[in-house]
Amino acid sequence: MESHGIVDSRPKVRNRFPRIVIIIILTEFCERFSFSGMRAFLTLYLRSKLGYTDEGATETYHVFSTFVYVFPIIGGILADNWLGKFRTILYLMFVYAAGNILVAVTAIPQLNLPGRLCTLLGLFMITIGTGGIKPCVSSFGGEQFVLPEQEKHLAIYFSILYFTLCVGSLIAKTVSPILRSEVHCFGDKDCYSLAFGAPGLVVIASIIIFVSAKGKYVMKKPAGNIIMDFIMCVALGIKNTIMKKKKDKSAHWLDSAQEKYDQRFIRDVKKTLSILTLFTVIPVFWALLDQMGSRWTLQATKMDGRLGFITIKPDQLQVVAPICILIFIPLTQKYVYPYLERRNMLKNPLHKLTVGGILAGVAFIASALVEIYIKTTYPELPQTGFSQLRIFNGNPCSISIQNDQHNIIYTVPSLSHYTNKHIPVKGMENMTISFGGNCIKPRDEMLWLEENSAVSFYISGNQIKRFMENVDKSKSGLPVVRFLSSELNASALFFNERRNEIEAVINSGVSKQTDVFASDYSLRVNNDIIMSDISMTNGGVYAIVLDRIDAAYKAKLIVISEPNSITMALLLPQFLIMSIAEVLFAVTGNEFSFKESPESMKAVMTAVFLLTEAIGNVIIIVITRLFTNYKQETQSFFYSGLMFASILVFHFLSRRYEFTETEEDHVEKKCRSNSEVLYQQVKQIEDLLE
Repeated sequence: MESHGIVDSRPKVRNRFPRIVIIIILTEFCERFSFSGMRAFLTLYLRSKLGYTDEGATETYHVFSTFVYVFPIIGGILADNWLGKFRTILYLMFVYAAGNILVAVTAIPQLNLPGRLCTLLGLFMITIGTGGIKPCVSSFGGEQFVLPEQEKHLAIYFSILYFTLCVGSLIAKTVSPILRSEVHCFGDKDCYSLAFGAPGLVVIASIIIFVSAKGKYVMKKPAGNIIMDFIMCVALGIKNTIMKKKKDKSAHWLDSAQEKYDQRFIRDVKKTLSILTLFTVIPVFWALLDQMGSRWTLQATKMDGRLGFITIKPDQLQVVAPICILIFIPLTQKYVYPYLERRNMLKNPLHKLTVGGILAGVAFIASALVEIYIKTTYPELPQTGFSQLRIFNGNPCSISIQNDQHNIIYTVPSLSHYTNKHIPVKGMENMTISFGGNCIKPRDEMLWLEENSAVSFYISGNQIKRFMENVDKSKSGLPVVRFLSSELNASALFFNERRNEIEAVINSGVSKQTDVFASDYSLRVNNDIIMSDISMTNGGVYAIVLDRIDAAYKAKLIVISEPNSITMALLLPQFLIMSIAEVLFAVTGNEFSFKESPESMKAVMTAVFLLTEAIGNVIIIVITRLFTNYKQETQSFFYSGLMFASILVFHFLSRRYEFTETEEDHVEKKCRSNSEVLYQQVKQIEDLLE
């Protein structure tokens, strides 16, 4: 009777796709949307809101990335040895959501929370959360299938999961920058609290979705972790070698671990270590690849995102990479690789790795060349030993200025200005300027200048107002404007024509520099349009001088620093080259290690791949520290050289590598389930889409 029961139940198992898996897929979609969206603009937030320098923002971003790739190993060990996958996912999802909410709340300026401390704590909580979700969700979904009866359904599951990861990441990287920049809240021109908060709400939604089906999951008890066995075996071999417990000097150093581990397991460990030796160059590749989200995003903030009828935001440019990857993977597999193999090119996967590494180095050369070109549009900043002087004339007539010591003789028209960027100054010094004009009292004035600073003076009637000028581009990438006005007896408004709203209220005197949206504006006094078609472009630093002349208000726009003028389209080649490199190096490397590693070591190889990404981010942190005072293009050339040197080492190592396969291994690989390969592909795509 029992056998009859088994026969009756098997058709149901074979032919029905477990609906419970849809819940797990939705959970993974929510997590991927949250993580990818938050990470897209993280570097910009660190720089524009928390006051980090470019180097500091880059370093913090990659410290975060380092923990992102370390904690999944800990989470996997925790799930496999103690908590099980369900409880590990659930507990750490709460930590993940709490971290997201903490960062979002910290971004609200009115709360005056310690920004850096709370943000770093929130980011740390997010990395802990990813440690539970990243290694467990996809495999937990796989455990819901009965094998081998549902082998085909399992393959479909991983295909759907693959597609879900793509959609979640691409939507997040497109939508999150819009939430950040197009919405303004709490008095800011952007809304980072919403940009962080939305992913946090998505995570909370994923918790509700995940828990709703608790009673229907198949939950396997923790059964130990092969990663721990691998580490303990290697540690025992090293210990015995140091203690000289090897009886046979010609034997491999790992053979001394036979006192605790069987010979087959030790053989698998040896094979795995030989592959890891070959892959010592992988961290250098990650060190280049992961800068698409940090250095290359910062590079995009200094460029013009207008491409025809659309405007690309700096943090949206990262979408190019996953889109290219999704196009290149099927193209290379179906057309490019077969075409090259027929011509005896790139037949060996190690050759693909070599070409991929070379292309990564070429991408950074392209990035360095773009940086050199962009620098031609950078504003000239105050230099040591000099001060920049600007004099703005807010009078209805021209004024003359004269200083014989510095050979200054100039007539400043009404509502215009005078600039001298190279006045020698040590510390604080004063210089005497002789002023003259029909509408002011001729006189000599002492103007205090400061070394390594831009000092400005606004002349209105017989009054002179001194203020410090920031001539550098805004860290937010937005336009910056200051208003200089004489006595106003009316309401003056700076009106955003595209958004149909008041951007700023203008008062008498010298205003603070204010970030505004990139848009077209008009200047209105008493509902009369004094000035129209005022174009504020990203990266520009502007001043608007307003005065009453002949019973009517007049104004003039002055460009202090030119706006971004070089198109972001110049960044597309380096993103394209790096995407091809990613397909050749990252995808091929993952596939190669999966196929070559022994069956018992698949989990170990996945863990090591995560560690190599963490080490790659550590390399970025170290180089950023060492090259703090070096130009960005110098750092890019250095990364290229480091990649080329690593590939040269890899080339010599790969020449000695033998693709060994015993008959037993051949039988095992022939019987290997297709779903296992798909599972590894999903692991690859998770890393590529981040």
